[in-house]
Amino acid sequence: MMVRLPIVAVISTDGERSYWVAAVEPERAAEAVTLVVGQGHVMRLLQHRLRVKSDALRPGEVRRLGL
Repeated sequence: MMVRLPIVAVISTDGERSYWVAAVEPERAAEAVTLVVGQGHVMRLLQHRLRVKSDALRPGEVRRLGL
């Protein structure tokens, strides 16, 4: 079974951009990513979703996408 996970764009204080995926509800995605990367970053929940197998991430897990 496939699931669609929210993607969060993160811009650090030095302007570096990265993309993160979180195995949480879209409303909680930015909060979950903040717990991993820390505060002081600009974050934006994207409309796009990453489609993965349901066992690709554990519930609540956050990973950086290698783009």
